[in-house]
Amino acid sequence: MAVNICHYRRLARIRCSWTNANPGRRFYGCDTNRDEGGCGFFVWLDPPMCEHSRNVIPGLLRSVDRLQAELETARRRENRERRAWTGLVLSWVVFS
Repeated sequence: MAVNICHYRRLARIRCSWTNANPGRRFYGCDTNRDEGGCGFFVWLDPPMCEHSRNVIPGLLRSVDRLQAELETARRRENRERRAWTGLVLSWVVFS
């Protein structure tokens, strides 16, 4: 693997693009973000993606995000129900 040095002579780190045009495509970039005074060094590590991948991956990522949100909602609901049942059982024990 080649070592890339940014314009500030710092080791460029591997980053991952999550744009619709290059979802999941890795690149070397300056360790400091451009808006924080970075030099803007940028070199692709991965080859370009085919058109089909660029069209499919964003939809898959949206599906994963939606499923993760649904899972989090279900977990919260399950925790609320568990606490309610625990409270109900404890009240039966205390008042019986």
